[in-house]
Amino acid sequence: MIERRHFLGILASLPTLAAFPGAVFARAPDLSRIPTRPSGPIEILYRTPHGKPNGLDKTDEGMWVIDQGPENWISLIDPADGRLIREFQPSNVRSASGICVDDEDGTMWIGSTYNRLIVHLDPRTSQTIAAYQTPGAGLIYRMAGDVEGHRTPLEPAYPEAPRPPSALPGNVARLPNGQVALDRIDAPPGTGAHCILQKGKLLYVAVPPARSVFVIDKTDWVVQDSYPSAGNRPHDMTWTDAAKTHFWASDSNLNAFFRQNATSGEIDARIQLPDDSPVIHGAKLHDGYMYCCDDVGWMFRFRM
Repeated sequence: MIERRHFLGILASLPTLAAFPGAVFARAPDLSRIPTRPSGPIEILYRTPHGKPNGLDKTDEGMWVIDQGPENWISLIDPADGRLIREFQPSNVRSASGICVDDEDGTMWIGSTYNRLIVHLDPRTSQTIAAYQTPGAGLIYRMAGDVEGHRTPLEPAYPEAPRPPSALPGNVARLPNGQVALDRIDAPPGTGAHCILQKGKLLYVAVPPARSVFVIDKTDWVVQDSYPSAGNRPHDMTWTDAAKTHFWASDSNLNAFFRQNATSGEIDARIQLPDDSPVIHGAKLHDGYMYCCDDVGWMFRFRM
């Protein structure tokens, strides 16, 4: 039997809990202490190529938009007017959320939410290079103090498409919060990543079930760090500067952006959107504006 002092010594020597507190229990930061300013007026721009956009990235070619509809279209558009340049459909992706073009080799990293994968693909061929597990993936849970979900006030830009198979069985939604059907012998499959940013060999991945942003070394898929997200529904993120020292992280339910330090994860600023704004799903800075897409087919922006 291990003596108590030896047991405590073992606990103290374990690096995981100390190094990655967000992976264990991502306690939300105290947002009341964060300096806050309102966003500029919201400008509705145009329809996205498909009806359920769920992630953006900006390159010299244009704006990439990934759609979480059944076909998971990845579309390149002109951000000025929404004109479609080209598009393709990926493999191994289910309900895409988050897209990142790797500035080292031009490949793409895609958050595949309902199979909890991060898919690495070549946009020139649309072929999958590799698929990886998502750290912190699992079932989204409720905590005391969570805000209610924020929904877009805009009408869908397209007729409602057939829904893909739900990640959760229909009878689960009718049970009290946290319960699953007693005839289940396996757990509901859960969800995965909602955004990916890249900085050199590191990927910054927002994972709502863990309420965290994980920093992953893409060369060996080892988590280097994790930071608590501002709220319970982190969505897209965008770098604030060319040196990638900070990023703006959105939260769809808080309807806001939070500036986080890429090294420490510290939050030092908040931009609050109006109560009646569309819900934030995709988001990227471009030409002094924050471009965003909601989940019903619209692109909108506000001046930073």
